[in-house]
Amino acid sequence: MKRFRGSSSRRQKNAFAPFVPGAKPFHLTIFLIAFSLVSCGRRSAGPVEIVYWTGWSSNEFNSQQGLIDEFNRTHPNIHVRLLSQFGNSGYQKVRIAFAGDSTPDIMSTVWADELASYAQRGVLTPLDAYLKASGRDFDKEFVPSLRKSLRVDGQVYGLAVTTNSHFIIYNRDIFEQSHVNENQVLRSPDALFAASRACTKAAADGSLIRYGFRPEQLVTWALVFGGKWYDPAKGVITANDPHNVAALRWMTSFNKIVDPMKSRSFQASFGSDYSASGPFFVGKVAMRETGEWAGKFLHRYAPNLRYGFFALPAPQDGRPGAFYGNGSVFVIPKACRHKEEAWEFLNWITSEKPVEKFCETIGNVPALVAAGQAPAFQKSPLFQFAVALSQGENAVGPPGIAIWPTYSREIARTEESVIYGGKDAQNALDELQRRMETEFRETKEDLSR
Repeated sequence: MKRFRGSSSRRQKNAFAPFVPGAKPFHLTIFLIAFSLVSCGRRSAGPVEIVYWTGWSSNEFNSQQGLIDEFNRTHPNIHVRLLSQFGNSGYQKVRIAFAGDSTPDIMSTVWADELASYAQRGVLTPLDAYLKASGRDFDKEFVPSLRKSLRVDGQVYGLAVTTNSHFIIYNRDIFEQSHVNENQVLRSPDALFAASRACTKAAADGSLIRYGFRPEQLVTWALVFGGKWYDPAKGVITANDPHNVAALRWMTSFNKIVDPMKSRSFQASFGSDYSASGPFFVGKVAMRETGEWAGKFLHRYAPNLRYGFFALPAPQDGRPGAFYGNGSVFVIPKACRHKEEAWEFLNWITSEKPVEKFCETIGNVPALVAAGQAPAFQKSPLFQFAVALSQGENAVGPPGIAIWPTYSREIARTEESVIYGGKDAQNALDELQRRMETEFRETKEDLSR
């Protein structure tokens, strides 16, 4: 039986239908009009409540609650109720809600790499008509990676308030002690390898005191090397793209500097990256892959540390300034009962001033190009650099394919099997290609049913 998802008055009117064949008697017509007026009066007597699920917690949750309080004060026709779904159980609840068609009105509990999967299963509301009616220009407002990843099969299904960046920070004192020219390191992957070798230091017994650098996240380094994981023009999986293979072989070459098992054992002694005992803060690593959030932790735990930063260095046929970005996405579920009100809130919270306020509070790069130019994000050289990277054309988001959550996990497992398990890079990526082609084909067949 089809469910009614309109207003309460619409549902009540349909409830009378079986008892009114043909023309309605006069007294019943009067009753229905009176009922409708009472119903409309009830709705206009107070604000429409929309329920919003967020994945943020702690300081981020409090910041969002402050914004929502502001929205509720300035939009008396709508009341937004904020609920946190933080943690694994919360995200499992999100999946169950979609499966059971029992979602809230609006959510930011969807990750960018999940968006295509939900959109292609028909459980999200396309936003193009709402954007146009509100006079917004999606392709001019949002950073390049989001323009690509928030559009699935030609339609926009999500918006964002935050994005991120990915780069390398380095310890200037260690570079000087190791006679490394910091201007050379950023020029190529080979120069980064040489700098890592120079900065690595061992004790007389062979135990590690410090290592220079170990690249992580093949999903990103493949992009830096000029590779791709999916070809949207041809609609095919490209796991064994030659550039992806070259990136993985280069990553594996760092095993020549430090045995991978010895490196893993050394890493087990590290404190948390975001504490006073973080390995970069205490000099156990000379270089570290990170993002814009590093600035506040450097200020808090290592205020006297001399550091610099640079984009992931690309080979000649690679992509300078490339990285893979992910993050929370705001969506309006298909089952939302108050879509106009949900859009009014979504339109507001993804506008420039709320985005600036939220990103400044939590230390993330704004999703909006204009917001990133605000003084708050330009006063720190590190944050200014992070914003510029996020707005570069080589910042890449998830491809618009439903299997991407599975695919990206399998990329990480493949990376592990080669670097720590000794598998050949070409063979491992060929195997991944075969598995993902099968997964892609079966998923497309499932979605077409």
